[in-house]
Amino acid sequence: MKKPGKNAEKVLYALVGSEMRQYTGKDLKGMTTLSPQEINMAVRELEEMGAVEVHLRTPQDPYLFTTTTLTAKGRAIFQVMAAPGCDT
Repeated sequence: MKKPGKNAEKVLYALVGSEMRQYTGKDLKGMTTLSPQEINMAVRELEEMGAVEVHLRTPQDPYLFTTTTLTAKGRAIFQVMAAPGCDT
């Protein structure tokens, strides 16, 4: 399994540590202090991994998505990353 980049990891940790719901780019900015561009790239990376589901209705500029939700696969990726001694 490919390990997420630093910013994608921050977004993943924020989502795993929060209630299960849809989050906007603005929500993620408040949870991670990443810039909108960094959040867009991190969410895209996590989507490609299957860790998040992205909802595209009317993107909220400067974000390229409306909302995103953590998936079961995202939780599994997090658990593998958080396992002691795991370097996969």
